Amino acid sequence: MHPTDREKRAGREMSRVRRAFLMASLEQYLTLAINFLMVAVLSRMLSPAAIGVAVLGMGISVIIFSLREFVTPEFLIQRTRVEREDVRTALTILLGVHIVLATLLFVLSPVVARYYGELGLRHFLPVMIAAASVEMTSFPAVALLRRDMNFGAIARIRAISLTVMALTTIGLAAFGFSFMSYAWGTLAASSTTACLALIARRDAYDMRPSLASWRMVYEFGRFRGAASFVDRAHDMLPQVVLGRFMPAAAVGIYNRTNAVCAIPDRVFLGAIFAMAFPALAAEVREGRLVQGHYLRAIGYITALYWPALILLAILAHPVVNFILGHSWAEAVPLVRIMALASLFFFPVILTHPILMALGLNREAFYSTAVSRALSVVILCAASPMGLTAMAASQFLAIPLQMFVSFKYVKKHVDFRWSELFHVLWMSAVPTAGATAAALAVVGLSGFRFDLSFAEACLAGVAAGMGWLAGAVLVRHPVLDEIRRVLPVPARWRLSREVSAGGTVQLSNTDAG
Repeated sequence: MHPTDREKRAGREMSRVRRAFLMASLEQYLTLAINFLMVAVLSRMLSPAAIGVAVLGMGISVIIFSLREFVTPEFLIQRTRVEREDVRTALTILLGVHIVLATLLFVLSPVVARYYGELGLRHFLPVMIAAASVEMTSFPAVALLRRDMNFGAIARIRAISLTVMALTTIGLAAFGFSFMSYAWGTLAASSTTACLALIARRDAYDMRPSLASWRMVYEFGRFRGAASFVDRAHDMLPQVVLGRFMPAAAVGIYNRTNAVCAIPDRVFLGAIFAMAFPALAAEVREGRLVQGHYLRAIGYITALYWPALILLAILAHPVVNFILGHSWAEAVPLVRIMALASLFFFPVILTHPILMALGLNREAFYSTAVSRALSVVILCAASPMGLTAMAASQFLAIPLQMFVSFKYVKKHVDFRWSELFHVLWMSAVPTAGATAAALAVVGLSGFRFDLSFAEACLAGVAAGMGWLAGAVLVRHPVLDEIRRVLPVPARWRLSREVSAGGTVQLSNTDAG
């Protein structure tokens, strides 16, 4: 049968979506690589105290300017037809709110510097205000590029801007600019973004004032702004609060601990998150039940994310030395604690996309707001007790996020707990194989966890073999996904069927 015109159009649209998300994924991994390089180089060039001052200044700026999300130009993405007045309104309202926030932060900069006992913030914050002011002009252009699904242009803009930031920051740090190198690097990146966005979408830079579409800005921004503010507060507020009770060096150590612990998250969860929403939305559009897709995604996440976190906890000492350098030894026990606590994070990444796919935008916002708010309160409450207490508090904060995630998802996705436990058990087997193999290398090294780089590589290879043995033993569905990318022997190929109830059923397709 020949495909109809409608099927051809649907095929072309699906190909376009896949290309768009491929570009988004490439952008994400390129960003990860550049950030990794920045962290590794600057951690060797600057002291924990200098990095701590930069983290404080950037954290305060991020929290303040995240309030701009209440008037985000991204309402343009949802418009069926974008008029010139819409773009002018977006820039007019955004500029007005930004001027208020920038003025407030500039006036309070000396007060903030005295409050933290870091006079360098008086110079750092004005540069960050300038960077945010330049960056703000690019927001309508980026929103229009997203509306057109022109993720290739966005990826190029962000990659070039981040490269400029990395080169500027590292160069200035080499010339002795200390924490100020971060501020000037941010300004350089913002200027690059604004220039490239202007080249990509000149029609987004109409500076004539207009309020014609203010109601659309309000309707779209109220939930988006609240969600974005909660996200930024969750990421930055605990470090900002920590700086009030502990020296700037402690803030730098906590920040670098988070950077190391975020590597498994960004490597494994980021790609899954990028594809989760369109895949789940497709299931909903076709009228199919999403519980099978949800459980499969949980299986993929835990099969990869759990072993990576446990391996990070085992190899924390050589990993910290390799990424940050030998002067960051205080981060080693914190990495172990936070990596193990992150084992409970696996369902959180899927909650927002699955609720959005079901059309439950308000529920998606509430689930994020509740879980992040609880986490922020716990981390901030622990900050006066020191770094170890703050890291250990993740064992309360992250399981609470897991509980909230399951609570919201279970109301709308009819899976059985027994099905979830079956999926988790299948992931626990390869995780146990990887753990046992890595610990065997530790045992052969005299039960030392301060392994050399060569010993750590050997432990990593052994963990990979142990993981593969466990995955083959239980015929984990993730092997099929690996087979799509890598050449895998035929006897490991698996086929999966998902019953109406969502149970993942496996069968061996190797007839010989």
